[in-house]
Amino acid sequence: MMEESKIYKIWLVSTIGLTMIILAMLASVTIYIDPLFHYHAPLDRFAYPIYNERYQNDGITRKFEYDGIITGTSMTENFKKTEADVLFDADFIKVPYMGGTYKEINDNLKRAYHAGKNIRYVIRCLDYSLMDTDKDAYSENMDYPFYLYNDNLFDDLNYVLNKEILFTQTGYVIDYTRDGNQTTSFDEYANWNDLFAFGADEVLGTYTLGEKIENSSALTQEEYDRLMGNIRQNVTDLADEHPETVFCYFFSPYSICYWDNLNNAGKAEWWINAEKAVIEEILKHPNIKLYSFTNNYELVCNLDNYKDEGHYGEWVNSWILQWMHEGKYLLTKDNYQEYINSIREFYLSYDYASLRK
Repeated sequence: MMEESKIYKIWLVSTIGLTMIILAMLASVTIYIDPLFHYHAPLDRFAYPIYNERYQNDGITRKFEYDGIITGTSMTENFKKTEADVLFDADFIKVPYMGGTYKEINDNLKRAYHAGKNIRYVIRCLDYSLMDTDKDAYSENMDYPFYLYNDNLFDDLNYVLNKEILFTQTGYVIDYTRDGNQTTSFDEYANWNDLFAFGADEVLGTYTLGEKIENSSALTQEEYDRLMGNIRQNVTDLADEHPETVFCYFFSPYSICYWDNLNNAGKAEWWINAEKAVIEEILKHPNIKLYSFTNNYELVCNLDNYKDEGHYGEWVNSWILQWMHEGKYLLTKDNYQEYINSIREFYLSYDYASLRK
């Protein structure tokens, strides 16, 4: 009986030991190749496909070498690093978050500073459609791997012993390399320009107007507080903490059809007043350069620039970089009221019915 018990113990210990060895070997493959850049930047001997924003951006932010960041929502996915590098004489990475809230994007920027990066420039889009959200909100429609965004080593088991990561991410790097590819460039990363058609037919088919309701204009105290909470926590506080960085922020230049929707919903004037409040808050911070192209009416009214009411083609991203470099459409304490008056007059009096004729 004792002999059987001894054999059982030996078998149990051997089985556990063998299992641990196998798990360690599997984990070591993911740790070594590190497809999500959790431990290191890309290894020279491998070609890395960069395509999974929420899984790879944190590693890019912490492990790559750079002194400039391009970030934001899908409005920034078509930016090209090479253009930004030349215009700003810097070395940029691009870490967009499709549908990302202000908090999600700001948290990633904070991770960059926490990693000790010396950041000269941040180029970031401030989306109109996400401005009026709770300061602590994350996108509800996106899979978010929180285990990659903290410093808890035990959480790393979700990465290094993850069967899906091993086969669909680590294995993909091996196959991608074997097929003779190169690591995805930041010009290519997340760029969707060639996947869509652009123009009036495309844009006008992406939204349907309901029955027009009465216009609302004034912000309630609750709305103002929510707006300021989001802006201060996720936009201006970080700039105050890092005066060494120039933060180049811009409002997303949505098309005239976006304003058509706002006007029909009775919210156009409300949004202009909300933008005015945000501008006045942001302009208090000297190392933030705030741009808006909403008064570039030639841009927003030319639907050939858009695939839907909000998303513009990559050539618009190129224009935005050029305009920021040249200081065009920069909002200041001296000109922002003139800007607000201009967009108020234009968008509240536009003949929106003409879009649907």
